Amino acid sequence: MKALKALVAFLGLLLVIGFAALGYGLYTGAHLKGTAASSSSSPSSSAAVPSAVAEFGTVQIPLPAGSRIDQMSTVGDRVVLRLSGGGPERLLVIDPAGGKVAGAFVLAPEPSVR
Repeated sequence: MKALKALVAFLGLLLVIGFAALGYGLYTGAHLKGTAASSSSSPSSSAAVPSAVAEFGTVQIPLPAGSRIDQMSTVGDRVVLRLSGGGPERLLVIDPAGGKVAGAFVLAPEPSVR
């Protein structure tokens, strides 16, 4: 009976130590995450500026007269513009990092078969 009481006491102590370690780990992780977020948002940090962003100046994208942008969305690291007017509807895919048109999809109706 004494051995059973000792085993229960030992397992209880093990539970308390385990919960204390878990609490310490959660507190330390949250504290370090908050410190890292606040230090990286400081304007004096040179690591806050992504190196992939390069200035490319003014880029002119030729569009047919009467075209208008109906919708803009991002897909990965690309910007997709949905254009209408001035011809068939088109999807223009732009690489903003390089300031270049990556490609275009022309949405033309399928010819009718007779």
